[in-house]
Amino acid sequence: MFSRILLATDFSEHSKQAYPWAARLATTNDGKVVLVHALEGDLVANAPVFAGYMQAETLDVSRYREEFRAAAQAALEKAAEEVRALGAEVEIHLIQGKRPSEVIVRAAEELKCKVIVISTHGRGGLAKFLLGSTAEKVVRIAHCPVFTIHMGDDSPE
Repeated sequence: MFSRILLATDFSEHSKQAYPWAARLATTNDGKVVLVHALEGDLVANAPVFAGYMQAETLDVSRYREEFRAAAQAALEKAAEEVRALGAEVEIHLIQGKRPSEVIVRAAEELKCKVIVISTHGRGGLAKFLLGSTAEKVVRIAHCPVFTIHMGDDSPE
């Protein structure tokens, strides 16, 4: 049924909550987790996430972009190890674009994934209005089922 499961991650603790769910879908369906990270066009906005993977002396913009991409790739490979440790086969893709939700949905189509697994922060009200929700946008525009995981959801048994 779900032979290719797209798992979107931003490497946060929230997104890690979705790893066991994607791994479980893959192992029970004899499938594969297609792990993706949507690297936003605004590299500066994401710098804190990858600070531990980057060299401190990176100052020139072209080198910064290269280092940033390499740091994102290293973080993606580490996340893949975590999902593999849950028993799933994993392939990884670092994707890039302006709007992560659109890039994630396009990747699911291009990579022939049958379901998207994504965590949601569960923001509501004004915070959701001002910040938006990548997961909510993915749900609205996806061509396939979307499985959303909230912080605190039990792991699959």
